[in-house]
Amino acid sequence: MSAFRAELPLLHDRHTHVSFYAALAAAADLSGCRVLGEALEKLGEQKGPLRLGRGWRSNLYELPPAALDRLGPALVCNVSLHSFRMSAPARELLARDFPDIAAGIDDQDWVERHLPRVFSLFTASGAGGIPGFMERLAALGVWAAEDMLVCPEEAALLLARSYAGRVKLWAAPDVYRRLGQEAKKAVGGIKLFADGALGARTAALSGEYLRGGQGLLLHSRDELEGLLREAADLTGRVAVHAIGGAALEQLLSALERSGIPAGDLAVRIEHAQLIGPEQARRAKKLGAVLCMQPNFSSDSADYADRLPEECLRANNPFRMLIDGAGFVPGEDLLFGSDGMPHGARAALEAALFPPYPGQRLALAEFRAGYCLPDTSAGRLALEIDEEKRTAAVEVRLASAL
Repeated sequence: MSAFRAELPLLHDRHTHVSFYAALAAAADLSGCRVLGEALEKLGEQKGPLRLGRGWRSNLYELPPAALDRLGPALVCNVSLHSFRMSAPARELLARDFPDIAAGIDDQDWVERHLPRVFSLFTASGAGGIPGFMERLAALGVWAAEDMLVCPEEAALLLARSYAGRVKLWAAPDVYRRLGQEAKKAVGGIKLFADGALGARTAALSGEYLRGGQGLLLHSRDELEGLLREAADLTGRVAVHAIGGAALEQLLSALERSGIPAGDLAVRIEHAQLIGPEQARRAKKLGAVLCMQPNFSSDSADYADRLPEECLRANNPFRMLIDGAGFVPGEDLLFGSDGMPHGARAALEAALFPPYPGQRLALAEFRAGYCLPDTSAGRLALEIDEEKRTAAVEVRLASAL
């Protein structure tokens, strides 16, 4: 059967950035721009003292400083959320309130080590965009979400008070320590970073990128062990961003060496895109949960400009994880989007029709790992066409927001 219909519950996006994306709602969306001229035109249409852009794809075009400077104050976020471009006029505008970011934004090493701080620049306007953003998520078929780097405190409080049961919160250690008691109670876990991102060429690979370099390990193993112990003390739950094989190896070794009792720290590994079979078995033995993004399977096509063939094929190895290592969707294998993009249609097409067979999920596996347990909040009416490799989705909410 090449085409069929089905119904699913709404999605629980277990990895996104609610407060960050809400703050960027009015930014120019550059994700569909294929060349520099399109991106500059969209940025030029932005109003206000600072032109904001999101979704810039560095695999398609670069943003030359001279071109960005001509737009006046402009700040652009890469689709990876790990790389940024700031015009000289924007640097002058922001230097008083954010001197460290203005000075460090061009240093990719500094950005990776201070990513929560960079996020705080975008979220400084407050939490006013969150209600509208939650409405847009629901319209896309996403009812529940997890904010993996909540900031500022105003956002944590709003999400806890108005979206209890729909949004779970994670915070970086420095952010968590600064929160008041009510906000701390709302945060369920600590978010750490072991490496960077493929889009910024900073994910820590086991081998090398095509143009050289292996990416960045953001901590020594001892430092990472110390952060894991701190997370155990603060919340008892930790989510660790680790994309490349070297970052996963360091994290698994740190967990194995740490001596932290299993009951004291629940561990989630975020992304785990280039996890190998032996690493998967070790992660399973440690009781770690993997939170991965089916939409990142497209990295196997999008980043052919920087990743060797073996990495393109090894990316998002869902069949190995499920059929070989024994991970179970909905139990220790969870799915989210990281906002790249949000929504049921994109998630389904990425899961069902990826670049490589080893990345494909069955519809039942998708439901178990990505959907709410039932249809009380609403449902997704699907028309799946396997020949055309498409998924048409109608979102039916149970009640008005």
